[in-house]
Amino acid sequence: MARFFLFIPPGSLYRRDDRCQSKVADQTIRAVFPPLDLAYMAAILRQAGHEVRMADYPASRRGILHLQKDLTQFAPDCVIYTCTAPTLENDLQLAGLMKQWKSDLSVAVKGEPANFLDERMLHDYPAIDFVLRGEAEGILKRYVKGMALEEIPGVTAQSESGIRRNPAPTELLDLDTLPFPARDLLDNSLYPWPETGDPMTTVLTSQGCPFECIFCPVVPLTGKRVRFRSVESILGELHECIDRFNIRHFLFHADTFTLKKQWVVDLCRAIVEQGLSIEWAANSRVDTIDKERLEWMKRAGCRIIGFGVESGMDEHLQAMGKNTTTQQARHAVRLCRECGIRSHAFFVFGFPWDTEESIRKTIDFALELDPDFFDFNLAFPIPGTELYRMVVEEGLCDLERLKQGGYSVAALRTRTVSAERLEQLRRAALWRLYLRPGYVIRTLAATGSPLVAWRYCRAAVKRIANLLFGV
Repeated sequence: MARFFLFIPPGSLYRRDDRCQSKVADQTIRAVFPPLDLAYMAAILRQAGHEVRMADYPASRRGILHLQKDLTQFAPDCVIYTCTAPTLENDLQLAGLMKQWKSDLSVAVKGEPANFLDERMLHDYPAIDFVLRGEAEGILKRYVKGMALEEIPGVTAQSESGIRRNPAPTELLDLDTLPFPARDLLDNSLYPWPETGDPMTTVLTSQGCPFECIFCPVVPLTGKRVRFRSVESILGELHECIDRFNIRHFLFHADTFTLKKQWVVDLCRAIVEQGLSIEWAANSRVDTIDKERLEWMKRAGCRIIGFGVESGMDEHLQAMGKNTTTQQARHAVRLCRECGIRSHAFFVFGFPWDTEESIRKTIDFALELDPDFFDFNLAFPIPGTELYRMVVEEGLCDLERLKQGGYSVAALRTRTVSAERLEQLRRAALWRLYLRPGYVIRTLAATGSPLVAWRYCRAAVKRIANLLFGV
């Protein structure tokens, strides 16, 4: 049996799931989520008898010297780590360093850029042996059944004859066949619930998306068919988190948690009936929500819902493939307020067609909605998306800015607005919404606890520092 070392590379804190590549410090709620994909992979490997260790260097505030020490002490046969588009160059350079520390090491990389830039990565960084495309958990399930890694669908590998790119898998992963993530290999205290500091984790509830937003890589990666985990499987994982790890705070991770109404109601009813005392957050679309869903979610412990509102102009929502309306956004935020669930609205501007006037209309719409939390992100051209193709074709993408990372650094300009001006407009929008006296009073009053109010104030200081000094 082999030794595997799975890790998040040293560097700044980023969301490293395929859908989101944002820098944690750039978001209103600085939630740090555990690397659930690596924890699933670790569980699959360990279940097959392999020895596995995991590390999250950014979350633990440990650097390259700690990686070298861990690698030397554990002496793995293979390492697998996750890259992001903004951190890609630094991430990939690690392969050569690790080969210097251990020459017989096999290096595999996964992550959103690996799905579309795999051949270029292997060409430019020959120390990388494999790239895992798509659902890496499915690749490892085939590997532990005896398939040679270089023969498995979804793998791109170095070979004697050159770079070999295997076809994508023809079958998507059945989520109920996965073992529960190996949370015992993680330091769960590194992932606190923002309001209380208690341990928090992510629970995968479904995968896939039937919608085609031009800035999102989900459909190119996993297709439009949505796979839901069974209620029984999710409940089993919740019980394990509570009983074994004393975790009662969760992000229910899905591309759209509220997509299937009856499934949402069944899950929430089961949580209530089993008396699980938990708090959780989830994401939604403004067109997949209604009062019955919200009432059940509230009863089951949902405290906050994130909505990709994106724009204050219906024609722009159509252009970006969102296919929702501003009226649906108004209705969704109003329903959340009526049901006692806080709303977190995400807006994005900086698309090729954006003008200063359209951006101001989106900011004005955010003021009108007045959600409990909000974020303004700059459109980010993730490789493999229609937006990436569009801005490269039009010459609007700045590759140097792309490397600076996050959704606060404009990696592109619009046809009429410079990248620098987009960043100025984003900062101005955030200041305008944050500094409303009524909003500040309402937010602090909603905490219901001096301790939580103090944590909000501390988060506000960090947010101000980020806007002023980029920290």
